[in-house]
Amino acid sequence: MSDGSPKKEAVTVEAEKAIAPEEATRVNSRTSVQPANESRPDTAIMEAKNEEHQYLTGARLWLVHTGILLSVFLVALDQSIVSTALPKLSSEFQALEQLTWIVSTYFLTQAGLMLFFGQVLTIVSSKWVFLICIVIFEIGSLICGVAPNINVLIGGRAIQGVGGSGGFISILVVISEIAAIETRPILLASFGGVFGLASIFGPLLGGVFTDRLTWRWCFWECESNINLPFGAVSLVAVFFWLPRHPPLQNAHHEGKTLLQKWLSLDWVGTIVSLGMTVSLLLALQWGGLQYDWNSGTIIGLFVTSGVSFILLVLWERHLGDRAMMPMAILVRRTQLSAGTVSFMVMLLSIVTTYYLPFFYQSLGHSAEKSGIDIIPLMMAMVVGSGVGGWLNSLTGRYTPFMIVGGTLCAIAGGLLFTIKGDTPNANIIGYQILLGFGEGIAFNQPIVSIQAEYAFSPELIPQASSLVTYMQLLGAVCGISIAGAVFGNQLGKNLAEWVGIIPEEAINGVKQSVTVIFQLPPLIQLIVIKAYIAAVDYAFLVVVPAGGIIIIAALFVKNYNLKERGVKPGTAIHV
Repeated sequence: MSDGSPKKEAVTVEAEKAIAPEEATRVNSRTSVQPANESRPDTAIMEAKNEEHQYLTGARLWLVHTGILLSVFLVALDQSIVSTALPKLSSEFQALEQLTWIVSTYFLTQAGLMLFFGQVLTIVSSKWVFLICIVIFEIGSLICGVAPNINVLIGGRAIQGVGGSGGFISILVVISEIAAIETRPILLASFGGVFGLASIFGPLLGGVFTDRLTWRWCFWECESNINLPFGAVSLVAVFFWLPRHPPLQNAHHEGKTLLQKWLSLDWVGTIVSLGMTVSLLLALQWGGLQYDWNSGTIIGLFVTSGVSFILLVLWERHLGDRAMMPMAILVRRTQLSAGTVSFMVMLLSIVTTYYLPFFYQSLGHSAEKSGIDIIPLMMAMVVGSGVGGWLNSLTGRYTPFMIVGGTLCAIAGGLLFTIKGDTPNANIIGYQILLGFGEGIAFNQPIVSIQAEYAFSPELIPQASSLVTYMQLLGAVCGISIAGAVFGNQLGKNLAEWVGIIPEEAINGVKQSVTVIFQLPPLIQLIVIKAYIAAVDYAFLVVVPAGGIIIIAALFVKNYNLKERGVKPGTAIHV
């Protein structure tokens, strides 16, 4: 595929001279030799980078991957175990209006620091970032378990978010370092499966602990009997079997000490991006509940977020290669489109995961039972994720599966909007399966597309992956905030229609806790349950436009063939 350029041919010849023949071919029973891709001007650079380390294969690959999967399971379990405990937790603290902060704060710190950790991974080994962040996450879990009030609990969740932020993005970088691109979809699909399993066991365990013991066991028991042994195995596997891959340096870092590299990080960009995220979250969190949407406070927060975004873009452009998020990454259409898909998939996922238990508990189901009720959704996510990874490896493509996933989610969201108190549970299970499969098949496709986009520029993978993951987590924050605002506003509107029939103190009580419903007289209960379910339906309606946006954004993602992007010029490929 050469264009005949003498300059490019000279580059290739020089690279071949620089690498020993046996190192350049490395033929064995698991290796195939690929011709040099002379159509790329960075062939020599790619050859040198690929010779710096070989991908893991066989037992060592799966040992390291299993260790990473255990840590993913722990983070996902702590993330989902709270969902079925939220109603009773809010009742104990009498803080329904602060309820979404227990979820949102975790995602706030995780999303707010994601871009920063992406830059850290350009100067620090992904192995050490991963190990340190897992320890930070465990400390946050311990604080949550001993929290005397909701403010301390929210603080503990914030610390968990910090650990989860660096841990998750370092995992994506590790995958790009230890596995060939054609193998990565299967590894990434296993992450989706683990998230799905944690989403099954998390709400179930949360319900059991909340109903039969106390919500604190969601953190105590998880920390002592699950996190510690699983976390120890994960840390040992990663510490001993994961090679330490030095970060791929850019020209800006050459010749600098580690301290100088830290000082040269984009600290201003980190602060501005965090402020932008916080302002946006506060606006979504308070709008329509504590303040009117047209109030000066909400408008000011939106303006602050918008101005911060503009300043961030200008600052990043000014810094160039030193930026937390270089413009060379931001202007790629696949980067922006994959980020949008990731945002919307997480948005609709978090909405359904947290509001389906609310629906079932409004019918009188216990927290434990509501955790069982949403198992079909989670199982379908596991299956969908596995099918998505298998299809990636089979076809080498990923864009079509974003479109399929978005379509299924939009249809399922519309069906969930129609459910009432007397809707047959078989119908609701069917809607859950349709939605879960759509979420699962689309969930990992944005990350796969980023791995393909930067297959020949691996030094950009940490920052590119951090941006997509940032969008994903921002989707979670916005999802829970938007759905919370929609639910709260609709519930207030529904209950306002019965002022005079339902006592004012009962209305205020229902807004604070779902368990208050079943302390009301039977006739009032029926009215309130109907109003409550109607409000939950509107939260589900958010899923429909999210699915539509996924379809549109996917059309702009470059649909590379993974099998072709896996060809590394002048080097061998482990399969």
